[in-house]
Amino acid sequence: MTLQTGTHSIETERLILRRIEPGDLEFYVRIQADPEVARYIAHGKPRTRQESEAWLEAVLASYASCALGQLAVVAKASGVLIGRCGLSDAALEAVPEPGRLRRGWFFRAQVPEGVVVDPVPELGYTFARENWGCGYASEASAAVYRYAHETLRKPAVMSVIDADNHASLAVARKHGVVCGGKVELSGKAFDRYDWPMG
Repeated sequence: MTLQTGTHSIETERLILRRIEPGDLEFYVRIQADPEVARYIAHGKPRTRQESEAWLEAVLASYASCALGQLAVVAKASGVLIGRCGLSDAALEAVPEPGRLRRGWFFRAQVPEGVVVDPVPELGYTFARENWGCGYASEASAAVYRYAHETLRKPAVMSVIDADNHASLAVARKHGVVCGGKVELSGKAFDRYDWPMG
């Protein structure tokens, strides 16, 4: 794995992970509208074009304040965009309200005014359905994890995973994640897994 200095990209044996660009919109509109893909991401339902546009705008805006951000995943052999993987500029409530799950936000810019938070980057990945089962999520997440741990020296990184998303959990477990309970992001409950950063 190598980071291409100045281009914000990470290269693995089969993949190039680079910052998402406005021209990538149509790909993300397509995969985020796929019910099989969308059932495991925020809200748990397909995103409209407008929702995908808002998501892309939030990702692009996050690059100003985060060290890595979400990255487009491109297959080296074909040059085709196949998914996304990276570190969201996420945050969790420092003190949850009594009787409810600890709330979180994928982008700190979305935190309501007056809420005190702990910044905890979220390592997430989503791939087009035709690329499932090829090991791309494992390869991409391993590269992002190593970069967060070895280069960025992040003290904490989490992944939030739908309890029914066994394939995604299997990817994270390869890296020794530890369950940290449940959290609520975008109005949906997820299991939180903490990556070994020590």
